[in-house]
Amino acid sequence: MARLGYATHEEGDVVSIYECGGAIISPRYVLTAAHCTTDHMRKYLLEVRVGEHNTETDPDCVGKTCAPPVQDIGIEEESCHLDYLGHEEFSDDICLLRLKESIVFNDFVQPICLPVFDNIIKHNFEGEHMEVAGWGHFSMGTESMFGSNKLLAVSVPVQSNVFCREKHRGHTEIFSTQMCAGGEPGKDSCSGDSGGPLMKPFSINNSTRYFLMGIVSVGPKKCGIDPMPGIYTSVAKYITWILDNVYE
Repeated sequence: MARLGYATHEEGDVVSIYECGGAIISPRYVLTAAHCTTDHMRKYLLEVRVGEHNTETDPDCVGKTCAPPVQDIGIEEESCHLDYLGHEEFSDDICLLRLKESIVFNDFVQPICLPVFDNIIKHNFEGEHMEVAGWGHFSMGTESMFGSNKLLAVSVPVQSNVFCREKHRGHTEIFSTQMCAGGEPGKDSCSGDSGGPLMKPFSINNSTRYFLMGIVSVGPKKCGIDPMPGIYTSVAKYITWILDNVYE
């Protein structure tokens, strides 16, 4: 997956910080949440980093086996959904980032599949588990703390939008273009995971492929608290929009 790098000013110096995630869908495109590109005060989106696992080591190694160095690639164009309204509501929270140059794929950097098949698009995943990943905060019930140094992943159950609307009643509106997952104590996406992938493996031609089912969008301020599931942009609802807005 990808990390989004921002430029900001600290004590007169320009520094880079990483705050959101994204999913690689082709050599030139990363899919993320619109709020990761538009809702950052005093910061501007600068680049995408791929090939990261542990933010404290470069390259990442296990024994004598090392991954290639990270790739930092500038952003050529941001194409966010025109109906996204910011923090007023989180519907249409989706954005395509076109990169200035192609990602070099290797054993540690690969694109994720999009859910373009009808049997996936029409399937009801309620009760099934998917994986969410990121470098976000990882302590249950906290509102602010440092994120993880290592890329983490957790399995979360998909919840119906009816259940989700009830749990978020009075806090956040749930739209048909969104999906919900989580609601188990200590298992959730959190601050810093925004824009990252909600994934599910499928067997395709006797090979396991991961598909991008959701994009981390919004959740309770104190993450990992039962029974408040996280809210994700449903990628299947935006397949036509995605395909209409990518080019080579």
